[in-house]
Amino acid sequence: MVQCSTEYDLAILGGSTGSRLAAMRAAQMGARVALIAPCWQLNDAVEASFRAIAQPGLERSHPWAHGRALFEVECRHRPLSPAQLRACGVDVVLAGASFSQTKSLKVEQRHIQASRYLLADGYSFSPSPSGALLCHQLMQLDVLPENITLVGGGAAAVEWAFGLSRFAKVTLLSPQPRLLPAEDGDIERLMAAQLRSLGVAIAALDGDFTYAAEQMATMAETGQVVLVPQYQVDASLGMAQLGIEAGDLSVNAYLQVRQWPQLYAVGACLGGVNRAALAQQEMAIALDNALFNARRPMGYERVFYGIHGLSPVGRWGLTEQQAHHRYGARAVVFKSSCLPVAEHGGDTNFCKLITLGKTLIGIHLMGRGAMDLVSVLARCETMPTLAPWAAGQYRSGTLYQAIYQAIAQWENQRWQPGQWRRDWAENWFNWRRSQGN
Repeated sequence: MVQCSTEYDLAILGGSTGSRLAAMRAAQMGARVALIAPCWQLNDAVEASFRAIAQPGLERSHPWAHGRALFEVECRHRPLSPAQLRACGVDVVLAGASFSQTKSLKVEQRHIQASRYLLADGYSFSPSPSGALLCHQLMQLDVLPENITLVGGGAAAVEWAFGLSRFAKVTLLSPQPRLLPAEDGDIERLMAAQLRSLGVAIAALDGDFTYAAEQMATMAETGQVVLVPQYQVDASLGMAQLGIEAGDLSVNAYLQVRQWPQLYAVGACLGGVNRAALAQQEMAIALDNALFNARRPMGYERVFYGIHGLSPVGRWGLTEQQAHHRYGARAVVFKSSCLPVAEHGGDTNFCKLITLGKTLIGIHLMGRGAMDLVSVLARCETMPTLAPWAAGQYRSGTLYQAIYQAIAQWENQRWQPGQWRRDWAENWFNWRRSQGN
């Protein structure tokens, strides 16, 4: 007999670290929260395996056994266990759920009824086809294959390619023509160049790739086929009961699903950039809107996140293409790069600042510290505020130098002949000389 549980204020369908943090935050604010996470262990394995191979101090000379040891350490120190969340007042359900005709969630032998629902990352993953492994499953191998064909697109695939290149010869096959379609063109070009410098071959898949058995067999002839794990909306979730067909999940500015506003959605299930930092920014907006009936819009023109690589990337705001599409010639770009210091010989230091008048509308950094610096620069908001900060932080051969040089370009442009500042200054100097002062 199916029993109905007490009604919740919010039911979160997830499993990623971001969804766990969201559930804990909602409970701390006094809400009655349920977290349905059938893939809890899989989320831990995916996140721990990436953290293991992306360790900054891990070099090519380290054997694969060292990477596996780091993975085991990461697994033992995963944040926010089910017991910890339950101690905070979160009802953690480690089983799959399905929406019923009454628009409640059927979970095992009960129904979960909530005022609002939130679909987040980590609820379910795309399955691994025959003849291929998912990235985290490589940690089960005692010996890593010499050649790996990595299939996936976007920032996640690039990060895995960088990490695995420390242990094997990697071929990255992207289902999209562009390696990083959501990123600025200069950042994409530099990331591709660094991958190739590490021996990673990059190619785009021909036509529609469906993970068919014959395609797996063909690629397996040159090495182990590995797929980048992808979050997906499982058909067993019963979204059709809400009037949502497969592949038709879309949200409004408040992250409410258009077909059923009681459901909010964030993260990779929306089909955008698969970045945990971006999903957490969406989560903060969705939580306020879902719990307190707020109407906070999600402003994607001010989001920030990073991409791990040989030289980390930090991004805030619009790309150059987006800025020119929205503002035309009024959007002005200033970019600079510098050679790294000797001990950071593999780094690229690059800075691109996109402005609208005095206002910053886009920041794209590449180099050591880029992920932290991009949020610092974004808080400055305007170029006159940023300029004195950069002057005080200048260090030759680092990312700070590239930032300083990009700002210097902006300042030089303001004083070019024909600009009102230059005309005013020349008139002032002419008048002062005429006075004999």
